[in-house]
Amino acid sequence: MPELRKDYFTRKLVLVSEERSNRPLEYEPPIRNHSVDRDHCPFCPGNEEMTPPADLVLVSKENTLLKLADSDSERVHDWSVRYFPNSFPAVSPDSEPKYSDYPLQGEPAFGYHHVMVVSPDHYAKFSTLPQEQWVDVLATLQDRVRWLYSKKTVGYVSVFVNNGYEAGASLSHPHLQTLTLTKLPPMIEEEAESVHDSMSELGVCPMCKVVNLESSGPRLILSTDNFVAFAPWASAHAYEFWIFPKRHETSFLKVSQKEIQDMATMLRSTLGGLDSVLKSPSYNIAFHVSSEKKTTKQIHWHIEVYPQVIKWAGLEQGSGVYINPVTPEIAARQLGAAARKEISTLIGIV
Repeated sequence: MPELRKDYFTRKLVLVSEERSNRPLEYEPPIRNHSVDRDHCPFCPGNEEMTPPADLVLVSKENTLLKLADSDSERVHDWSVRYFPNSFPAVSPDSEPKYSDYPLQGEPAFGYHHVMVVSPDHYAKFSTLPQEQWVDVLATLQDRVRWLYSKKTVGYVSVFVNNGYEAGASLSHPHLQTLTLTKLPPMIEEEAESVHDSMSELGVCPMCKVVNLESSGPRLILSTDNFVAFAPWASAHAYEFWIFPKRHETSFLKVSQKEIQDMATMLRSTLGGLDSVLKSPSYNIAFHVSSEKKTTKQIHWHIEVYPQVIKWAGLEQGSGVYINPVTPEIAARQLGAAARKEISTLIGIV
């Protein structure tokens, strides 16, 4: 059973989960572009029996999008988006209720770990996913995050993407994941404490201040009606960028349908620009969101994208001090030009 262990001295948390070692790996180092046969990909249409039954399946029928679900004996076919429990979960709702005290501090890793396959096309890419498909993915994600927060043991829902071998993906078929924890993860808690302190002392959200600052200037990548993308001042990853709502919003679940349309445009354009600049790199996407459970620890929700183009070495891993050989200003200039070209194509200017 998985266990959540805390570091002796810091806030660092580690999920110890033997089940994860059983994942089938499509990628085999040092091969980087190896692709598994679609007949054996558990995420491809026709292979639905290779995964647990889906909790939610989107099916387009007669210009209507239907929300269906698998049963134990029957799978839904001809789908556009599919959401199901991870076959090799890092957390489990059935974790053994075992606790231990400092210095060997640990607790059961209660939680739910799911996969969302964002397209039936094995060779689809996040960077070229049709805008309307992005809308369906984001709307489905809202639905599932809301559902997960209805569970008693869920304190936080982590949403993330591992895209490519260097980013930790085991399969290339495009997918995202949701994983729940009983408490705020350390990074989100640290952000929330910073926001809380600033709001208490100055009455100003520091994240809103950053959004206003970066909405113009040398690190701006792209701006839409509701969102802004920029390279952060202290980027730990080369070509890292963040996407923030322009207005102060703590809940991803409150994003309107109109804003989801705009968000789909932003993600499609910036990821398309990233692929254009770096020639289809591996990258991770992480949603930084507030917990939907009652808490004073709130943040201005946003998305962070971490291209995996520079290998972290001893200094980074041993000290938390990062060397970035590409200035955020140069990265923003290159990504901005490529993203603007992408969005122009999307809205039909070229």
